[in-house]
Parts: sequence; C-alpha cells; structure tokens
Amino acid sequence: MFIIINSGSSSLKFKVFDNIEGKTTIAEGLAERIGVDGKVVIKYQGQSITAEIEMKNHEMAVKIILDQLLDLKIIKSYDEIKAIGSRVVHGGEEIKESVIIDEKVKDIIKKSVKLAPLHNPGALVAIQAFENIVPKVLQVASFDTSFHQTIAAEQYLYPVPNNWYEQHQVRKYGFHGISYQYICKYFAEINQKKPQDLNLVICHLGNGSSVCCVKNGKSFDTTMGFTPLDGLMMGTRSGSVDPSIIEYMIKETKQDASKITEMLNKQSGLLGVSEVSSDMRDITIAAEKGDKKAKIALEMYTQRVAQWIVQYLNNLDSKKIDGIIFTAGIGENSHVVRAKIIEKIKLIPLEIDDEKNIAPYSDFKKISKKGSSINIFAFRTDEEKMILNDIKKYTKN
Repeated sequence: MFIIINSGSSSLKFKVFDNIEGKTTIAEGLAERIGVDGKVVIKYQGQSITAEIEMKNHEMAVKIILDQLLDLKIIKSYDEIKAIGSRVVHGGEEIKESVIIDEKVKDIIKKSVKLAPLHNPGALVAIQAFENIVPKVLQVASFDTSFHQTIAAEQYLYPVPNNWYEQHQVRKYGFHGISYQYICKYFAEINQKKPQDLNLVICHLGNGSSVCCVKNGKSFDTTMGFTPLDGLMMGTRSGSVDPSIIEYMIKETKQDASKITEMLNKQSGLLGVSEVSSDMRDITIAAEKGDKKAKIALEMYTQRVAQWIVQYLNNLDSKKIDGIIFTAGIGENSHVVRAKIIEKIKLIPLEIDDEKNIAPYSDFKKISKKGSSINIFAFRTDEEKMILNDIKKYTKN
C-alpha cells in the first residue's frame, strides 16, 4: 500500500494506492477542520463514509485516518504501508527533485516556511505525524517548486536591487510543478517521445491558475512568481497588478500591508471582479444570463491566458511545438473557457474543433482541427500519481 498526502494548515487530503503503478485507487479522503472540531470523509468501494471526530492537531488526524483504514479493512496492519508521499509547496532553491525525507529535508521545508507560510507548516506537521506513528515507513516529498528550478536567471530574477535576491531570496519560484511534471511525462508516453524533446505551453487553470513554457522538456518560464499570487488572474487571487496599488490602498483604507495582501489573495480575481463567485462555472452561467460584471470577469480571465500563451510560444521554435495543453479544474472541464482563449489568439492560426472540444473524455483529448497550426489538447492532471511515480525511484516494491 502507498499513501499520498496533501496537507494544509487545517486539512489533510489523502489517497491510498494498492501498488506503485497507481492503476487502482483503493480509497481516498479528507480530514478537515483540524484544530477546530474535526471531520473525516473516506471514499471506499463506492461509498462515502463520514465521521465527526475531534482532531486537536495533525498527529491526531493522521492517527484517526490510519485507524479508519484499519477499521474498514483497507489495510490489515501498518506493516502493509510501503511508503508515504507528500506534496510540499516550497523547497526554495535547494531542492530540485523529489527526495527521501530526512532531517536535512525537514530543515529545508522549515526554512522555506517564510516563503510559503500558508502551505509549508501543514506539510511539515503531517510529515512529522506520520513519522511519529509509523517511523519505519519510507517518506518521500515532491515539491511544487522543484520542476521550475531549470528556469534561467534572466527569467527568475526580478528587476529590483540585486541584494533582494542575494540576501532575501526574492526571485521567481513558480508553482504547480507536480502537475506540469505529470503532464509532460504522460504526454511523452502517449506520443512516444523522449521527455527532453518536448516543447509545450501548458495552461494549468483552476482556482489557482498558471501557465508554463516547457522547452526541451524543462520549465523555461512560468507565470507564478515569488508567491502563487503573481501571474494570471485566478479564482480569488488578483494575479499581477501594479505594486504601487498596495501602498495606495494602505493610505486610502488605513489598513496595513498584510490586510491588503490578504485581499489580493482572497477577495480578488474572478470573485472580486464578478462579485458573483470564484467558481468559473457560476461565472459562465451568470455571464450567459447577461450579468455584466460576470461577463467582464470571463473576458478578462480568457484574455490574460491568451496573452501568456502567445508570449510563451514566442520562446519556442515554431517548427518544434508539440502542443498547447489545458489542464486542472477549469482547463479540463470548461469548453467555453478553452474556446474563448483560443479565439482571442489572433497572431497564430489556431482552430478548435467544436465537437471535440465539447465531447466527454477520460484522460485526454485533442481538440484542435486539422488546419490548426499547433495541436491543442485537454489533459486531466494527476498530482497523486506523479508523487507515486516519484516514490518509485526509491522503492522496488
């Protein structure tokens, strides 16, 4: 058995796979409201089992999850657990690939807390909780930032005083790396290509959104920057804005910088512009019904993605571009958004096949017409399987 975890400050998502190939998900679930009252939901054999259990901390949540797996006979004993894989958002500049978790790695995760204060602490406490309960089980960490460590200095440096980077680590880090890594691996497999030959523009569009330019199989550039707030307009995040706005709003509202930054993270983006929802499904429906603000939000979002696609295509040899890929919640499921983005690209002759774009699919589908100068795809990402694949490097079981 292999357990993949994705931990937040008050939640812990998990998936249980029966083998290292990850062909079968035995169970999955979520422990939430950790430190408040506690709720565990486990999906198993077509059922959804919910338990209201007090969880004072992540160690208690981990113990409850493992006990539930035992009670449901998903595992017979802890000895069946071969390895645990964790998604960690930030590994700074030091971690460039998945790693076996040891004291040094935990120190790096801890050191990177200042760069990802909302994400790294939860990952760290969950890792420690599993270590306390099943100390002999191999633990592997996969980092959202590691895929982007191939980005060159001219891309990752900001045009600010150089000592900001040298003394304070201010640079572009990029995120969604596990998802991008999965898409590249899967695309190479189904197209029988070497990963190092891939040239793609991948649009990871969800509540958090980013675009990545993959050149010769490596991350060449990406839209998220020092934090996930940079780049594209998102569900509740503003994306890139004039930094002077922050000082201006501090003076206007008499609030401090942290409050304004919180508003840019949680009250902006699709939600802030539309005043309807952060969910693209709600915005699309409202726009179709004539809601002006929802329509503006939809047009803003698709225009910004289109502009980044054109910018990133310019980094690639036009004769070697393998495709434009849409993935994540919006990218995978919204045919309306995909069509709007492509129709906004005027510089390059791209054509979407409407029937293919609307048609249901399982893992991936090509949605462009034969006459399109670049192939366009929708791909379902799977970060858990990518983490499982990372574990494979460290185990033979």
